[in-house]
Amino acid sequence: MEDILNRFLEELPHNRYDIVSKHIFGTFTEDLLRALTKIPGLKFLEQLETELPTVEIRRMDVLAKTLVEAQEVLVHIEFQVSREARTEILQRKVGYFGRCFERYGLPILSYIIYLSPDAGRNDPGRYTQAFPGHKIEIEYQVIRLSELEGQSIFETGQTSLMAFAPLMRPRAGVSAVEWVEECHQITRALSLEPELQKDLLLWQWVLSGLIVDPADIQHLMEGPMLESSTYRYILQQGIEQGIEQGIEQGIEQGIEQGIEQGIEQGKKQYAVEAILTVLDVRFQTDVAEKLKPFLGAVDDLQRLDQLHRVAAQASSIDEFTHALLNLEN
Repeated sequence: MEDILNRFLEELPHNRYDIVSKHIFGTFTEDLLRALTKIPGLKFLEQLETELPTVEIRRMDVLAKTLVEAQEVLVHIEFQVSREARTEILQRKVGYFGRCFERYGLPILSYIIYLSPDAGRNDPGRYTQAFPGHKIEIEYQVIRLSELEGQSIFETGQTSLMAFAPLMRPRAGVSAVEWVEECHQITRALSLEPELQKDLLLWQWVLSGLIVDPADIQHLMEGPMLESSTYRYILQQGIEQGIEQGIEQGIEQGIEQGIEQGIEQGKKQYAVEAILTVLDVRFQTDVAEKLKPFLGAVDDLQRLDQLHRVAAQASSIDEFTHALLNLEN
């Protein structure tokens, strides 16, 4: 069982927490902007390019143009997972302020959201340069999810924040694992559009890996969650990383054919591993590994994608095996 979980986790990109957080924001952009900034009457206008080119490329997490009291304002949000040194965070923040003003010439309201409970405890929310005659002060808002009351998110029906609820403060006497399970149960009981419900459950499961051992919540991973748009999105990110690795391998070989082969090999290998992971998680059987040679013989990526969908929907391993062995050549 532990091997199945490890494979699933290895399949997810290393930056899965950032990917998931940005995907949540892309789904609930205006609602989250209002909920997090608490600015009355804020109106979302458009997502802006987050890539800020200098000598090196810097990419922000979220940058949105909004309307606040008839004035166009930028809202910048960064998701922080690890406990970076305060100096590194401040340097990045100050750089973002300067580059955003240089590019867009608008006021910027900046927020940093700490996902991990042990991160950002000493972040002052400001950078100050007190040198006489050259004083600079830049302020940004610090949001520590572990300090927010998780239960109130469900009680007030704030759907846009429910994906982050497991990272918030649980009720007194409730352990982290119990709280993750409770968030899962409450979300499953909500009357939501099925696709959104699947996404919320998977978002919660992935983000919960920041506060609990994934092995302790493995039982919450269900087949329908593997059919969600989020799961496919995360897989796509992994495929793109595989493509980049393939290109690097091809470049090392020094020939164009090597690059093309590297790209195709990366895509195919990732697609096969994704199918095997779904089968292992859903059916918990060693039969899936025995199917690997048959999957490896499928050269068409569209057919592998079709088999991935079959794996997520099949009622048994036998049903999937039948579909694989009867795949048209």
